[in-house]
Amino acid sequence: MGIERMHPPRYWQMRAEEFRTKADNCEYPETRNSLRNVAKTYEELARRAAQIRTVQDAAE
Repeated sequence: MGIERMHPPRYWQMRAEEFRTKADNCEYPETRNSLRNVAKTYEELARRAAQIRTVQDAAE
């Protein structure tokens, strides 16, 4: 996937926040932990998207 088709870091950060909010409102511990893990994955995607953009900007 080229950078022109990649979601920006902010997109992934917003998704992470959405899942953290869902986890905070969940009464079941196992589900809450799963939702927090999804949020962590989205945070990692945001970090990687930022890295890719940094490398791409440096190459231009």
